[in-house]
Amino acid sequence: MTVDSFDPQAMNSAVTAAQVAQWLLLADRCELDGDSPSIEAAEPDLMASILLPGWDLAAVDLSDAELESLVRLFTLGEMQHGSWQAGAKSPVVPLVKVLKQRGKFDPALARWIKDHTTNRFLPHGDLSAML
Repeated sequence: MTVDSFDPQAMNSAVTAAQVAQWLLLADRCELDGDSPSIEAAEPDLMASILLPGWDLAAVDLSDAELESLVRLFTLGEMQHGSWQAGAKSPVVPLVKVLKQRGKFDPALARWIKDHTTNRFLPHGDLSAML
């Protein structure tokens, strides 16, 4: 068992394009299209970016396929690694929001997310916060 280090200073900024690129590389390595993908652990420095704000802004320049890949990575990663759990602050929520804004959020992806997570906030976030 390993213990990750937490850097509180990392929480004072938004997710960067470099961090998003690192997550995309990890998603590519994990072969998310397989029957039972195994999600690799991320480096502690990269892990801090899961809870950072700005995923919706960082996602604007990504393709629909890249967005879906990240959605799948974070959904599965949260189930396979305790340190990835983010609840309503999961990057899945703003990434799905971008897909919805583009008119590219497929109901099949919503079902896939629900089938692969116990996080009650995925894929739409904290609905009580929208009231």
